[in-house]
Amino acid sequence: MRYLVTFLLLSAAASCKTYYVTPASLKQQLDNIDPVRARTAYNPKADLIDKTLNGGVVFHNDIDTIDVTDKSGKAYRLPVTSHMGIRMTDTTGKSVIVYFDTMVMKDSLVFASKSHFMNVPIHRNFYSLRKVEVQK
Repeated sequence: MRYLVTFLLLSAAASCKTYYVTPASLKQQLDNIDPVRARTAYNPKADLIDKTLNGGVVFHNDIDTIDVTDKSGKAYRLPVTSHMGIRMTDTTGKSVIVYFDTMVMKDSLVFASKSHFMNVPIHRNFYSLRKVEVQK
């Protein structure tokens, strides 16, 4: 049983492809969010009850595609899905994984959520980002 679980975990990890986006490119793409088209406003204090009362609607930044590069530098335009993860690593080496469709930028802060089901918001200073990886 232990070997089966290990195999499944390794298979799942191997099936994810990692792409890269520079912090400057991420900022540019997040700056293009149209607040009129976004479903709801980002509220870091909203909880599961608030989302339930709102008919299950959670924030979605309404970005359809993201421009990324692979390890060799080849450019791609990926369709954004609800399971697309972003790993942001700052200059101190701390990293956090969030969902791309929950990301929004205000002033010099990047806000996002670690979950679509419960409000687990994070924020990072844009100027402290060293590396941004996209997991598809």
